[in-house]
Amino acid sequence: MEREEAERRIFIAQPIMKEDPIPLPERERKPLTDIQEFVFHVDHRAVERSEFDKKMKEKELTGKRIREEQENAKMIEEGKVIKHMRITIVPHARPIPKFDNPFHPQKSTKEKTKPKSPKLLVKQRERKHALHLK
Repeated sequence: MEREEAERRIFIAQPIMKEDPIPLPERERKPLTDIQEFVFHVDHRAVERSEFDKKMKEKELTGKRIREEQENAKMIEEGKVIKHMRITIVPHARPIPKFDNPFHPQKSTKEKTKPKSPKLLVKQRERKHALHLK
């Protein structure tokens, strides 16, 4: 038994197959790629960028011009307001009051108020207090 196990442990390689049992189809060869010239967008981008820069400069100039016009208009308006305030702030004397029709108070048509004693319930409180103490 030991001998059989020792024989089983010995490695015996399988024979090499000289023919492929399942032949694979050959791969199709793709044609070589055609080399084309490089197309750089640098020239095109440079033209676009210069146009963009011109537009941005123009936009900045118009914005600056509008701001200056608004500032000038604001200054003129403030000047007008200050002139108007100076004219209105000048103190003027009040006119002399007219005493042609002096005020004469008249008697009221309402009846006089009749006094009424307040209802304080003092006696009832005294009774409650007396009952409570007993």
